[in-house]
Parts: sequence; structure tokens; C-alpha cells
Amino acid sequence: MKRFVALSLVALFLTTCRTAAPTGAPIAPLTATTADEAAQQLRARRASFAGARALMRVRATVKGKTQSFRAQLSVIDAQRMELIAYTPVGTTAMKMSANGEHVSIDNRIEGTQWEGNANELARSLGFFGTSLAPAEMSMLILGLPPRDDLTLDVTPSGLRSARVEDVSVTFDPPAFPAQHAVVTRGDDRVEIEIAEVVR
Repeated sequence: MKRFVALSLVALFLTTCRTAAPTGAPIAPLTATTADEAAQQLRARRASFAGARALMRVRATVKGKTQSFRAQLSVIDAQRMELIAYTPVGTTAMKMSANGEHVSIDNRIEGTQWEGNANELARSLGFFGTSLAPAEMSMLILGLPPRDDLTLDVTPSGLRSARVEDVSVTFDPPAFPAQHAVVTRGDDRVEIEIAEVVR
């Protein structure tokens, strides 16, 4: 089960403290009236992206096993991110940092550390990886397409869905910043409730 938490963290490309809401200015929603206008606003937001932090609840079902945990996601830019998974009492269970494809995981529960390539880790754990770097996948989960080569379904309020290779991300309701995202590949599913997104 503890190893499964590490596996779930990879989907989100993937100091003991209490869970606290991230501080910062809320990210304003889109002001578009058409899907084309929303797509233009999302590209402009990506071009001026200066980082984001979000508190979230994650429920991951992978290989028939389900794990739920609270987490805080910090996306510094399209290459760098950090995800902290919390225990039920609010202390740090695991911390994952990524810079490009390089990932570091500090498992506080088991007292282990791991460093290596994100897709290598995904393959070794039997989980799905994509051509997106972990920080790019994190941006997408927050509702901001990190690149132009994704298959997108855009509404005036934000993304309805996105697809990269055989991984799909759906947003219900469609919104930017995202409120609820579901990442799926086959029977594997990671559901993310996003409480708030700040810069």
C-alpha cells in the first residue's frame, strides 16, 4: 500500500508539517464567451505562467487497488514541480520533486528515497507514463494545457477534456483553474478534487 502511494504520485506529472491551504493570490477564471476565445486565453496564461499551488484530494485506483490521500501540488514552471502527500493526521507521508524528467521521491513512511527518470519509474511500477514531463502533467491537471500538441476539448470556461497518447484527462465541470480532474488509462484511474489554486 505504501508503494502504491508512490505509484499514484507519478500520475500527477507524480519536513514533517501539517496540511495547510496554500497561500497566495487566487488564479482568476477565464473570461471567454466562446471556446476559441478560451483557447486563446489558455495559451496566453501558459505564456505568462509564473507558477501555481493547489491543495487537493486524490483517489487513485491502479491495478485494482485504491488509495486516497490529501496532497499539495506546487508547479514552479513547465519543468519543475513538487507534490507532497499527507497522512490522515496531516503530516508528510511522501514528497515528490521533478525537474524535467528527473524525479526524486522521499518516502517518509518507509524511510526510503528514490531518484531517476519519470517514465522509468512508471514502467517499473506498472503505471502509465506519457511524453509529458511531470510538471507539464501537473499543469494539465490544473486545467492549463502545457503544449499545443495535445488533443483538447475546450469550452468557454476551460477544458472539458485533454488527451496525450493513451492517457485522457476529463474535467467536470469544465473550468480554469480546474476543480475536478480524472486521469484515466484503461482501468487505471486517478480522481483529483482541487480545493483551490493560487499563484
